[in-house]
Amino acid sequence: MASDAGDDEAFRLLSIRPTSAPSGQTGRNWLIYEIAQGENIIKGYRQGDLKAETVEVEKIVVSLNERRHSPKGRRGPKPGGRPAAQASARAAESEDE
Repeated sequence: MASDAGDDEAFRLLSIRPTSAPSGQTGRNWLIYEIAQGENIIKGYRQGDLKAETVEVEKIVVSLNERRHSPKGRRGPKPGGRPAAQASARAAESEDE
């Protein structure tokens, strides 16, 4: 099977398995997951049912890969930012005063 050159850099779920509670946490049903991108490994913890949390971690992997292919990442204006036209008009008003 031929491999696409970009596949080496795709995020993929390596494992998700039961573990003890992380330091500072309590409770049962803790899971540890590992997501790889090339040689980089992301490790995280989730609490819950293995089957349900596997679905959720797989959604994280899909989102990470979608972000890799997006030309600018997130689209649209930044939260709380002013549109450029408003900023320009305000700057021009302050220069006139």
